[in-house]
Amino acid sequence: MKTGKMSSYKRMGLIMLVSAAGGGVLGFLSIFLFDGNFDVIGKGMLKLLAGIQRFQLPILTGIFVLSAAFGEWNIRKLKNIGRQILSTEDEECDKWEYEEERMGAWGVIVNILSQILCILVLAVGYSIEYIKDNHAENMLASCIIFLICYAYDGFWQVRYVKLAQVSHPEKKGDPSSRKFQKQWIESCDEAEKEVIFRSSYKAYSQMNTWIPILLVIAMLGHLFFETGLLAIVMVAIIWLVLSLTYLQSCVRLKGSKLRE
Repeated sequence: MKTGKMSSYKRMGLIMLVSAAGGGVLGFLSIFLFDGNFDVIGKGMLKLLAGIQRFQLPILTGIFVLSAAFGEWNIRKLKNIGRQILSTEDEECDKWEYEEERMGAWGVIVNILSQILCILVLAVGYSIEYIKDNHAENMLASCIIFLICYAYDGFWQVRYVKLAQVSHPEKKGDPSSRKFQKQWIESCDEAEKEVIFRSSYKAYSQMNTWIPILLVIAMLGHLFFETGLLAIVMVAIIWLVLSLTYLQSCVRLKGSKLRE
């Protein structure tokens, strides 16, 4: 046991040393690559932001049109798949349920991507200075398209859940309710719950890998491009909330099991 523990300590120490060395090399390379190029990179970023500001309204409109077009196509596919699920049995039904899961996943991905892109594009011109610089009308129109796109994305999610409940009547929950996730999971069978829990833990593990990387990127961005401390603070808060939520849930579930 002692040898195993020492091996773990040595391995962790080696990881720390390699990480420190890697950070030093990364910092040196960053200085070497960016030294003398800060103005060029800064001007390039400003040109990019200016271009997005200039075409903010058509970009947001394009995002909405593409998102809505894909969303309607996706809903039609899900309706057809749902009819097949209700009219088939056994192995063939399992295949259609897999297609339903796959098609629904693509729909949710595009739905979330649409929301993220809308926020990023709107944020470029979302400043008092930009609005005062004779861009109030353009910003107002952009905000209206933004709200329309978000409204469509929100209603699409409700439609997706309702379609799933048509082909799976045992599924419960109101998608507009705060308790929807709890209601939905409670109506799932054990096999479905296992898939959900394993997928959730994988997502948690991936976030624990990527958040520190994003935190380092935010720190380097502040160091070289003065992007501000807010990005660092926000990523750190997300990391803290994620860890606290997971650990609190583990303790609560262990306590519930002990009291049974």
